[in-house]
Amino acid sequence: MPLSSQDLEDRYRDWAHRSDALMQEACEVFPGGDTRASAHYLPYPAFMDHGEGCRLYDADGHTLIDFMNNFTSLIHGHAFPAVVDAVTEQVKRGTAYAAPAGNQVALARLIADRVPSIEKMRFCSSGSEATLMTLRCARAKTGRQKIMKIEGGYHGSYELAEVSLVPFPDKAGQLNRPNSLPVDASIPDSALDDAIIAPFNEPQFAIDLLQSHGGEIAAVIVEPILGSMGMIPATVEFMQALRDATTEQGSLLIFDEVISLRLDPGGAQRKLGVMPDLTAMGKIIGGGLPIGAFGGRSDLMDLFDPREREPIMHASTFSGNPLSMAAGLAAMQAFEQSECEKINRLGDRLREGFNAAFKEAGVTGQAIGSGSLTNLHLTDKPIRHARDTLSGMIEAGNMTRLLHLGMLRRGITSASRLMYCTSTPMTNAEVDTAVAALNETLDEMKPVIETERPALLC
Repeated sequence: MPLSSQDLEDRYRDWAHRSDALMQEACEVFPGGDTRASAHYLPYPAFMDHGEGCRLYDADGHTLIDFMNNFTSLIHGHAFPAVVDAVTEQVKRGTAYAAPAGNQVALARLIADRVPSIEKMRFCSSGSEATLMTLRCARAKTGRQKIMKIEGGYHGSYELAEVSLVPFPDKAGQLNRPNSLPVDASIPDSALDDAIIAPFNEPQFAIDLLQSHGGEIAAVIVEPILGSMGMIPATVEFMQALRDATTEQGSLLIFDEVISLRLDPGGAQRKLGVMPDLTAMGKIIGGGLPIGAFGGRSDLMDLFDPREREPIMHASTFSGNPLSMAAGLAAMQAFEQSECEKINRLGDRLREGFNAAFKEAGVTGQAIGSGSLTNLHLTDKPIRHARDTLSGMIEAGNMTRLLHLGMLRRGITSASRLMYCTSTPMTNAEVDTAVAALNETLDEMKPVIETERPALLC
């Protein structure tokens, strides 16, 4: 009998049989065995035991090269010695105080010195909280209610942030005026009403929307690289159009650099040469511990000054906790220009190798991204915005999932949506191993593709 999708899934089950047993235990306490939706995939995720450098060690005894790095947050990989030492020392001195601490100031200074638009900033506990506080700041400053966000943009786990996260083809509307869509049944109508949706990398459409909504829009929030929809880089033209149009309309421009900060020590904004009014950050600035931060112009950030008569309320139990500050300071001090350039070069090498693998296999696919951030797409069509990504995913069907499982079996971890990122412990050897794994995976999958998705052959 010809090889089938089920055969490839069964090979994964054989490979990860201990994780299967652990998942069954997890289902007794978690709905679906899951406590983090983004880390879940079918038939079940591999359970990890520990990590060191750029490698993970799973419950079944396998060693894997980690190209996910906790969704891009571990810029130096796992158990980075400088972070381990800093955290170990801080644990002895206490993990959280309801008071300021010196390492808050040190980390804030480092970030503000590097990121060009940040004059003042505040820490919080997650990227979600960081983007939320930038929106509140914009509303307080402008007196306006509505927020323009980009179709397919992910800004965290709260209602407005997840509006139009997935532009379902039968509901999304016209590209020049997308509908506000709930990602699930929990999103209230009020969040849909407050969101104006614009397509990514379509500058004229964004300008038209901003002009047509005039004085209603408090802010535009945008990722310089559209992360959850496949690491699509923003064009300079698009970002500059947003900058010019928001200035003209009296709206604020917010960059969500929770992911893209790793593209340059000064973030994607320095690389693009486009300055936002506010910036949300997270992930790499915490050295592997929970963190978020937001900052920007002094006149905006001063709205949070508790000495003011009516400051914007921002209270969070673990904001600026000494443990995250210690880890983040150690990690960011080690993330110098040379290290950033290194992982960006590795990302370029990874994309080049992946694209060559698709071509050699005769399978439709491409690797896109920027610097150390990469995503595979099983389509040969240009990818400019979220609808392009979603169209490719629909055409690929089950093949995206099978490719992810096949790479895992060959010792390469990525996000299940086929997102990869490089880290400072990696070398050319790890990248070349990942490229070889893709060659082997595509060779194994090709008979299944011929039978089940022949349109993917080229």
